This record gives sequence, C-alpha cells and structure tokens, in this order.
Amino acid sequence: MAGLTISGLRGIIGEDLFANDILEVVYNFIDSTGIKSCAIGRDTRSTSDMIHQIVISCLLSEGCNIVDLGITSTPSVFRHVKKNDLDGGICITSSHNPKEWNGLKLIIRPGRIIKPEELKNQSNMNNSFTGTKRELETCYYNDLIEFFGNDGFHGLKVAMDLGGGAACEFVREIFVKLGISVYTINDTSGSFNRTIDPTEDSLESLSKLIVDNECNVGFAFDADVDRLVILNDKGEKIPPDFSLLAGIKYVEQKVKLNKAAISIDSSLSIINYLKKINCEIVTTPVGEISVLEKIQSEECQLGGEGSSGGFIYPEFNLCRDGILLALMVSRLVEMNGNIENLFKDIEKFIQKRIKIKTNPKNFIFVKEKFEKMQNVTLIDGIKISPNEDSWVLIRASNTEKCIRLSVEAKNDNEASELIEKYENQINEIIKNSSH
Repeated sequence: MAGLTISGLRGIIGEDLFANDILEVVYNFIDSTGIKSCAIGRDTRSTSDMIHQIVISCLLSEGCNIVDLGITSTPSVFRHVKKNDLDGGICITSSHNPKEWNGLKLIIRPGRIIKPEELKNQSNMNNSFTGTKRELETCYYNDLIEFFGNDGFHGLKVAMDLGGGAACEFVREIFVKLGISVYTINDTSGSFNRTIDPTEDSLESLSKLIVDNECNVGFAFDADVDRLVILNDKGEKIPPDFSLLAGIKYVEQKVKLNKAAISIDSSLSIINYLKKINCEIVTTPVGEISVLEKIQSEECQLGGEGSSGGFIYPEFNLCRDGILLALMVSRLVEMNGNIENLFKDIEKFIQKRIKIKTNPKNFIFVKEKFEKMQNVTLIDGIKISPNEDSWVLIRASNTEKCIRLSVEAKNDNEASELIEKYENQINEIIKNSSH
C-alpha cells in the first residue's frame, strides 16, 4: 500500500494503491475525526471518478452528509470547509504527480490538512447508510471574485496553461469576470499534454502564447491547481521562490508584515527581502502542513515554500492556493507594469534542484555522513551553509522515490559546482552503504 505522508495518501493506481487502500484510509478518517459533514472534490485524472465513487460510498455508509463539489481545485475544497464550518473534506488528487498516480488529501476543521499521526486505525464501522449527498458549486469561486472584485482589472492580458487539470473547469471564468483578457492552452479536462508539475516542464507553448498575444503575464497550474508557475511578458519562467515573493509583496502593500513562516528550502532572495522590511522569519520544515503549523502556532500573517512557489494566506485559505496567488500577481503586474518592475528591488541568486533516484530510506546514510559538519541545520534534512551567499539542502522525498538535492549560490557556476560536488558524494555514500 502507498504510504500516508504529510501531503496525504498518494500512489500509483494498480501498482501500490488499490481500492482497499482507499477504503481503509477513508474509514480511518471518519473514525478518527467523527465527521458528519464533509465536502469532496476531485481532479481530472481518469481514475479520479472511480475513487470518487468509493469515497462517496464510504461516507454515506457512515452517516456523513456530503457536499459534492465535483471536479474542482484542492484550494476550493479547503475554502469550502473553512467558510461553511464543515467537519472535514476530501480532495481526490495526487496534485503535481504524474497522471498514473492518484490519492487523497484529507481536511479537518478549521479547513486544514490532517496530520498522519491524527489518523488512527478504525475500531468499528457504523454502516448505518444514513448519509446524504448534495451536489453544489463551491463558494470558492465567488469568494475569489469578491476578494479582488471591488475595482476589477483594467486592460490586463493573461496567458494560461491549464495543464488538463481541474483549472480547465473554472479558472478562465473567474479571470474574465474580473475584467481580464484570457488566452489558454491545454484547456481540455483530463488531457495531460505536458508534465503535470509545471515546475518541471519547459512550458514552451505557454511562452509562445504570451509572446504571440503580447500578454502581460503567464500562469501554469498543476492538476489540482494548488501549484503555480509564473512567466513574465517575454515568456520566461520566473524562479518558484519569486512566486512566493509575489504573495509576500501583495500582502505587504496591504498591511505591515510582522511575521512570516518560510520553509527551509526558500531562497536567500526571500530571506534577505523579509529582513530588509523587518519581518520576523519563522523557518519551517518543507511541506505545506509544516508551514501551516508554524503559521498557526506562531500567528504568522502568511507563509510558504519557496521551492514550489507555494503561498499560504491564512486569512483566505489554510492551504497553498494557485489561483489566489495568480490573481495577486495579476494585481501587482497591473500596478507595476510588468514582472521585471515588480522584482527590481530583489537580490538575485541561482538555484538548482535535482532528484537522486533511490529509496528515500537511504537518506539515513547520507545524514550520518554530513550531520557533524560545521554550519549544518537539521530542521528538515541536512542544510549546509558554505557561506552567507549559498546553501545546500539534502532531503528524503515525502512523495516520490528519491532524495532531493537543492543548492543556491550567487552565480550559475557556483551553483553547478555545488550540485556536482554533493550529487557525487551522495551517490558514493549510497553505493558504499549497499555493500
């Protein structure tokens, strides 16, 4: 069975994730939380409808009152649970993973993802079959329009790569209602013509769409629309950390920022900017739930993960939200003219990230080798700081069969040297540990 991680249940359908696994996790979820009201939504993968039927059957048999939001984004389910004070929610998705994957994201009050340790093995099943189901449109769409809609947008042209995911169902309509001219590609639900994770795709078609139509900005989404990649008006991808920076800048021009929760793999561009505006930084492990925990426990105004551009604005949603951030960026582009002007005061660094394909359990051997070095931080994985302008982060993946290696430095040569040096060392450690 695929494992339940901090990102939820994920696996490859028919290989390590089966119907019985879905049943077990949903029954455990119901038994652990005692939910009686539950919103569900799904992405556009071919297996999502099958899992949707399994989830509905479980919830109905246990006496839950279901609000079925249909094909929609993960953030919309989170928002619906939060806004309507529901006991829980279930998103049927494996987010940015490849199309053969699927899984569940489990939500509890007040609209946050559940932690694995909060799930217990079922002790009994009710099987009262007294549940109900209603099909509704999520409140999320209107809430977004209300959030940005006081004066709308004027003369903005936006290009989008919807990636065949849930964004195909609703994103264009939201932007158009706000007065934005929209150009889209990969806008057929369930047709995945590029890498689902937009951070790992070249997005050449979107780049061409931006240039050909003289768009101000471009956006690319993953299957459940919580992940966002931004392209400038020249069709160039901006680093994921600058997506998080955009969210920070949007909130900063609304209120004074006092405290932000930022994952340990976030860029020095973010860290240095927050220091410049005298915002206290709370460093967190990688992962949405880790950032959210610190946002809530430390009463931060916002938070996020630089590596994937994940931005969390708790006033609106207790999860990363690709559409919310895309609209924030659109507003900032309207105010500043273009992406370049928006980030002209930001110190630039070069990041490189690779995946070393191996069993994540091999990380223990890597950790033993590096943890006693100087300038090492162990908040999440191993973070090595060779100097004030660079860092190296080595982590076992929570969602894929790999060890993740990330580096940042002042220029491309230094970053390349760091990647090569530590990739070779990690591979050597793994090789020797297997003998």
